[in-house]
Amino acid sequence: MSRLLVTAALAAAIASPAAAQVAGTYSGTSADGNTVQFVVSTDSGTGFLAVTSATDFFSALCNDGSTLNTGWGYGLTADIVNRKVKNITPNNYFTITFNLVFAPDGQSATGNITSISPTLTPVGPRPKKALICTSPSQTLGVTLQSGAAKVAPPAPGAIMYGKINTLAAH
Repeated sequence: MSRLLVTAALAAAIASPAAAQVAGTYSGTSADGNTVQFVVSTDSGTGFLAVTSATDFFSALCNDGSTLNTGWGYGLTADIVNRKVKNITPNNYFTITFNLVFAPDGQSATGNITSISPTLTPVGPRPKKALICTSPSQTLGVTLQSGAAKVAPPAPGAIMYGKINTLAAH
């Protein structure tokens, strides 16, 4: 009988963190005040909750001293394990790296994010060169949004383009 109780207690302890995780849209800001958003839903391949969509607005210092203000939204599948997830999404338009740790109640998460994106300069019909712009690693915080605030994630492989503004050099 005691062996059965120990097994039940271990099963409950292992299941508790997963039960607290919540699917939905988590929105907040990074340390520089820009918006970040993550959608958590079920990974159809594993059955685990995963980050399945991300949106990152950021200000990035370019290699000529100017600043790129932009935002990207993209689909991904990054399983959440023990309330934690890490992801690097590289492609031709950006490399975004983030990690999140979800609170035990699943209502919020904190972490870090780094964003790198190229831009063309001068902006216009005939740019002369490309710049590499980097937003340094910074903290972020997000909270679970109410049902009315939830949005559908982009289709797998879809990229939502943001408006690009290049500011004068500092």
